[in-house]
Amino acid sequence: MKKILISSSIAFGIGILEWFHLETKRLTIKKYQIASEKIPEAFSGTRLAVMTDLHNNSFGRENEKLLKALEKENPEAILIAGDMLTAKEGKSFQVPLKLLKALSEKYLVYYALGNHEYRLKISPDIYGTMYKDYMREIENMDIRVLHNEKVAWKKGNSKIDVYGLEISKNFYYRFHPDVMKEEYIEGLLGKKKKEQFGILLAHNPSYFPVYAKWGADLVLSGHNHGGVIRIPGIGGMLSPNYHFFPKYDAGRFEEGNSTMILSAGLGGHTIPFRVFNPPELIILELKKRKRD
Repeated sequence: MKKILISSSIAFGIGILEWFHLETKRLTIKKYQIASEKIPEAFSGTRLAVMTDLHNNSFGRENEKLLKALEKENPEAILIAGDMLTAKEGKSFQVPLKLLKALSEKYLVYYALGNHEYRLKISPDIYGTMYKDYMREIENMDIRVLHNEKVAWKKGNSKIDVYGLEISKNFYYRFHPDVMKEEYIEGLLGKKKKEQFGILLAHNPSYFPVYAKWGADLVLSGHNHGGVIRIPGIGGMLSPNYHFFPKYDAGRFEEGNSTMILSAGLGGHTIPFRVFNPPELIILELKKRKRD
């Protein structure tokens, strides 16, 4: 009887682990509508796809399931909020590069770096030429990488400003990350024009109140992987800096006149599983809101 119980427990444990692993490959799609008086009429009805935190994950061979899902949703642009790869010495980044190449051949793509790309950039003593090699490949693609800069996405005489925020490593410290002030963002990106609708690609969602105070109309973030383990009715359990039950785990958040759409991400690292928290591709629809 004891042997049967032990065998059953082992089989149950293996089954649970297998389910955890399969959850990392179960791609889901989450949709939101973003309405604002500042969205130009020319952009009303525009569909965007948001990607974060791929971390070398692949949905089918060469991400064919992800690409087919995008084709079905038919977005006009892809907005990437960082961490497409994993910063690990000697680790290949061919998975994200092949995906980025496929995306660039069909869509308008804006890409802001996450902490993993940034880690490669600032630590060549650890990662060698990985960052330069990665960026050199992307330079040959039709992708706009935003290093603390703004680009105008134009349709005729109308435009939306897209900003890419790249913050320093002290804002990603575990346990006690630094406090961020509005002046810090202004020093990187300049002042935000109040009358112009602006999308901010900002990998770390923890500073959403600061992004809102700076003037971002729409913030697109990732980083927290949905809290890794999600408890139904409660939310995510753990952030990458080991904060339990983070305020910003996944979903839609409002702060003043700003909205943040926080992706649960497409992959993971360090903790190689997700529970009640499948990877997600986000689709946004922009709407011109009429004045009352």
